[in-house]
Amino acid sequence: MSKIFALLITLIALISSRTAAAQVLTPSLSLFYFSNGSKTDYAATANTNDSTKRKDTYTFINLGVCYNLNGLCLGLKYLQGELETKTSSPAGNGISTAVFHGPGLTLGYSGAEGLVAHGSVLLGTKKDIESVSTTYYCKSAYVIELGYGFKVSSVRVGPLLGIYQFTYNKREVDGVSASLKPNESDAFVMPQVGLWVDL
Repeated sequence: MSKIFALLITLIALISSRTAAAQVLTPSLSLFYFSNGSKTDYAATANTNDSTKRKDTYTFINLGVCYNLNGLCLGLKYLQGELETKTSSPAGNGISTAVFHGPGLTLGYSGAEGLVAHGSVLLGTKKDIESVSTTYYCKSAYVIELGYGFKVSSVRVGPLLGIYQFTYNKREVDGVSASLKPNESDAFVMPQVGLWVDL
């Protein structure tokens, strides 16, 4: 993978040295926040009708910067995402937060007319669950983003669809590591709000 990105960097450098195309540095930000709840009822007993309530809250933030040459984008990204789960039942209440984080490399298209299509490979990505002292290590992780930015001066803002895929091959609990066979995974599809600034 590193060889592929090294080749792409070399290619862009060659193109930029031989053309008079406009070169733009584009910082970017995408946000997603969503909360949903559910309730599971159990059969009534002589004393009560038990139930368990669950509420999941997703908060994902992507920060990036892109070197844009005639729409061809090569850049860096950092992901910080949280999935907070609250449960309430007759047996008691609980809360757990999974934190997804890691840097990445981005390649894609970011046109002046507004269309954005990016793919990012995340490197060294982890999922931390502090309440149980557990860390999951990613074997692979990527983000695909498709959106459209409506231009206002040098700023573009608009809807963005993000597809996230995390595959874990190692888990660490209280400092003790173990391989995951088979691997475990998380996948999310998230409608987001995107912001791009052309400098």
